[in-house]
Amino acid sequence: MHDMSDPMTNALAVAFSSLLLAAVCVSSGGCIAHPEISGKAVVTRDGEELVIDTGGNGTRLVDASGEVAGGCIVPNQGKLGVAVQKEGAAFSFFDMMDESDSPYASVTIDGGRYQGACEIIVEDLQGDPYEADVSAGPCDLVRLFDGAKVRLETAVFHVSDCSGAD
Repeated sequence: MHDMSDPMTNALAVAFSSLLLAAVCVSSGGCIAHPEISGKAVVTRDGEELVIDTGGNGTRLVDASGEVAGGCIVPNQGKLGVAVQKEGAAFSFFDMMDESDSPYASVTIDGGRYQGACEIIVEDLQGDPYEADVSAGPCDLVRLFDGAKVRLETAVFHVSDCSGAD
């Protein structure tokens, strides 16, 4: 497991993740204050595994405790974006530029952001566009300034109450 105990790393990652969530919400037309999000993402870097989960091995919902932050948006019917941040690491995905053929995933580790195209499957539940099971990976994500790579092995999340508006 990756050690995320460095205070500066945590502060930078938390600040970046908060900005990412705010930017996704503003640019996509809205966020819901308390969506229900549970799940986890598994990333490997240099043979080291990092798990970003919502607690309870991905079974606990994101809550207001501050231990795990999360948000989801539905900017248009059939589109979904999710972001989860825990202990200085963050995971997010969304369709870039509202094009369904441009799924985008991002992972932040130690203040470094890795990003790239990744297959993302969104399965609306019972015809409700605001509740879905979402999965992504495996795919390679790249840190743009130096080309360093991480591998998103898998990401599986359940989201609901992502109405796209407060």
